[in-house]
Amino acid sequence: MTSFPRRSAAIAAIFAFGLLAGCADQGEPASMTTSPELAGAWYQVYFDTGSVEINERGKDIVERVAYIATNNAATSVNVIGRTDRVGEPPANLALSRRRADTVRDALISAGVPANRIETSWTGEGKQAVATANQVDEPRNRVVDITIVKNTP
Repeated sequence: MTSFPRRSAAIAAIFAFGLLAGCADQGEPASMTTSPELAGAWYQVYFDTGSVEINERGKDIVERVAYIATNNAATSVNVIGRTDRVGEPPANLALSRRRADTVRDALISAGVPANRIETSWTGEGKQAVATANQVDEPRNRVVDITIVKNTP
């Protein structure tokens, strides 16, 4: 008759072997080899005060979004421009539009079809961080980019 510790060791060995077999490389799933599946991903491109220039980090984000969108025809991209509360509301609305248009144009230049990009802007409304007028808040000087998986 086998002792209890030996039986436990044998059971543990069988369990460990089963785990290792289950973790063996079985290749990539089909969805990983055909196209990126990051629909629903949300990105942010930040701007300096009063600027519409995309910085290096923002350019990297635009390239990443473009890669996903151009490799998955079932996606579209939403772009929303925002500003902080430095300046007058009409000027901030125009600035948020220029920021959104700048990001949209960069996505198009990177290969995303224009008809798959929806662009909007809010000015200083709908801020990530609520502030008083004339408060410089970098987290509010942003363009939000969302990749949307379209339903057939």
